[in-house]
Amino acid sequence: MSLTTFSTALSGLNANAQGLSVVGNNLANLNTVGFKGSNINFVDVLAQAFAGGVSGSGNVNLGLGTAVSSIRPNFSTGGLQTTNNPLDVAIQGKGLLVLNSANGKYYTRAGNLHLDATNNLVAENGMNVQGYVRNPLTGNVDANLGVQNIQMPAGLQTPIKTSFFNLTMNLDANAPSGTQYTTTVQIYDSVGTAHIAKLNMVKDISSGATPTTRWRFDITIPEKEVAGANTNSTADFSLLTGAVATNPPAQGALVFDSGGKLISGYFGPDPAANPPLANLQIPPTGVTLPTMVGGATLNPGITWQLLDPANNTPVVSAYASPSDVTFSTQNGMSAGALNNLTVLPDGTISAVFTNGQTVDFAQIVLAQFGNVDGLAAVGGGLYQESITSGASFVGAPGSGGRGVMIGGALEQSNVDLATELTKIITYQRGYQANAKMITTTDQIMQQTMNMTQ
Repeated sequence: MSLTTFSTALSGLNANAQGLSVVGNNLANLNTVGFKGSNINFVDVLAQAFAGGVSGSGNVNLGLGTAVSSIRPNFSTGGLQTTNNPLDVAIQGKGLLVLNSANGKYYTRAGNLHLDATNNLVAENGMNVQGYVRNPLTGNVDANLGVQNIQMPAGLQTPIKTSFFNLTMNLDANAPSGTQYTTTVQIYDSVGTAHIAKLNMVKDISSGATPTTRWRFDITIPEKEVAGANTNSTADFSLLTGAVATNPPAQGALVFDSGGKLISGYFGPDPAANPPLANLQIPPTGVTLPTMVGGATLNPGITWQLLDPANNTPVVSAYASPSDVTFSTQNGMSAGALNNLTVLPDGTISAVFTNGQTVDFAQIVLAQFGNVDGLAAVGGGLYQESITSGASFVGAPGSGGRGVMIGGALEQSNVDLATELTKIITYQRGYQANAKMITTTDQIMQQTMNMTQ
């Protein structure tokens, strides 16, 4: 007599024990960031076939137990938890972060990122996070440069000299001739020092059959900020003449029609015919701006935008309303230190500096696979490509179904506690049943041996 129940039940013991091991690993990583729980799959073992049967109508197949066919990770999305680290990222979709190390590339869902000692963006294990970087020639993140390690800026951001300013304003049409109006705009020199430039204006209505409304102007900075000037001077220095300013201001003029619309602007004496309206370049041709105290320089071609860049319409008017500036902007910046980093949904990392400047420095990429369940787990929340998973397809978040990123958050484990506890009961009962089969078989064998006594 040949009993296969020993080996059959033993296979059941082994299979259910491995099932308990998988559940144990899932529960141990219940709070592991980005962990993906695994599912174990079993297959029956068919080893013997007997000819005939009771009726002799065919073969009788006798199974010899069970075996583990596969243990695969479940890549469903886990819950989200917000953090205080702006570089933490949670992926909402199928993509995985790409990490680079001396041993090759790895993939992970664990988005707890930080900067190392050399300002490289790295994962918790110190591996470099991969992405697209900023092209120094264009100043934009450039995918054509390929996937690289991401290194964030260190030190001070270079100051920017003011090259244009815009003053959207109204000049009172009811103001009498000789009325003065002054407003200011901040401009920056080559080392990032701010200078308060004053736009000094005086209304001038010409006589004649068709009176013309002009607002004559000068643009000045404090003379004491000019190299070589008396540091105690209270005078103003004209950026239009390159000399100490005079009063009333008359170095240029803005001309308005009878409806209060700006129709012309120019420097110097009144021309025979008003030139077409255009932006004004400061200083005028033939005037050189001086060096500032300390050797810094102003931009030699500062544009006063009299026309809106978006629609080419005048931004200065002369209506019957009090003189006032409603919008003011310029593009200069002082030097700034890195203040904060933000990860946008498309993976772009924006650096915010103390001077108010925001610069996009890099874009984190995500990898996608034809069969993500086929990735080979290597521990530490890391995966590698396998024959089953296929090669990776790397691209920007939000494209190709890779999913988007949520900055300042982490994806938690996708292990469901109730499901795993139910599995424990199932595997435990399966183990007990197979153990009972072994003891039953042992009793049968014992009884068979006792037949000889």
